[in-house]
Amino acid sequence: MRRREVESADDASDVCSVRGCDGAVKRSVPLKRVTAALPSLRLDDSGRRVKLCRDHYREFKKATREARALDRLGR
Repeated sequence: MRRREVESADDASDVCSVRGCDGAVKRSVPLKRVTAALPSLRLDDSGRRVKLCRDHYREFKKATREARALDRLGR
């Protein structure tokens, strides 16, 4: 599976998109997937993708574990 690595020339954009979090970005995930899996997160960006730090990405992965397993099986 290919993963999209976050590359940015601007240092100000290398922080997590979750409000109040200053963690370094680990992954960039589609906004719709994050809001569906974790509706309680307060996000700063209004773009199509959300940048998540290691801790928030782990939280996202735990929330979507079952859906990802079903996708791998082909439903």
